Amino acid sequence: MKRILVAAALISLAAHPALAQKAKAKKQDPKAKPAVQQAAHQADPVMEYLQKPTDKGYRAARARLDSLLAAAPQDRRNLVLSFYVERTNLDAQVEQLYAERDSLDDMTAFSLANYLLEARDHDRAIALYAQLNAKKPKWSCPWRHRGEALYRQGRLDEAEAALLKAVETRQTHYDAYVWLAKVQRDLKRYADALETVKTAFKHKGRDVEDPGAEIKDDEDVKLLDELLLQNMVQPDQVEAERNKIIRAAMKPIRK
Repeated sequence: MKRILVAAALISLAAHPALAQKAKAKKQDPKAKPAVQQAAHQADPVMEYLQKPTDKGYRAARARLDSLLAAAPQDRRNLVLSFYVERTNLDAQVEQLYAERDSLDDMTAFSLANYLLEARDHDRAIALYAQLNAKKPKWSCPWRHRGEALYRQGRLDEAEAALLKAVETRQTHYDAYVWLAKVQRDLKRYADALETVKTAFKHKGRDVEDPGAEIKDDEDVKLLDELLLQNMVQPDQVEAERNKIIRAAMKPIRK
């Protein structure tokens, strides 16, 4: 609803300048303003689409906005309106795809769950990951991402259980160890968390996935430093201890 109200204000300014001027002239007449707004809403395919999204309505709204943008490319309000229309269209497509979740192939369901996770739609993401866990219990990635989603909801015990399954089903799962260490840190089990992040470094660059694709900006190093401090390493000794751990982790693993 908030999205529609903001879009309505933009429409009244950008797509209906004459109506906007009329509304301004009659601002002292409170009975006239709703009628002007209603006329704008009825006449404008953008507002009609935002109020009741349909495929046909999307095409009409998109055509209207394309026309406005072509006629006045300098008016950035029409570009913002495009964002509202495209977001509404995207939300509708996601809703449709989620409704079809039971018929999706595993990779599509996993990708949709990851999208929902990035969109912070944690409940539906977790539901999809759980569906994949039940169907393919030895597939590590849905366990790892389910753990992240649960962590972001503050459900730490459940997050730990999911992440333990991730490293059980793939013992080299580097970023699963990093997330597991975060969970254990938040549970205030600092010794466990330190050992877990040490294990993460043993598999960094050796896992099947690119470590930079999941853990960014030296997040693992910062986590290691934090856990060293939590485990009573003196601040002036953290760098030396961190480098010692990373060097040891880089040694070839004996088979």
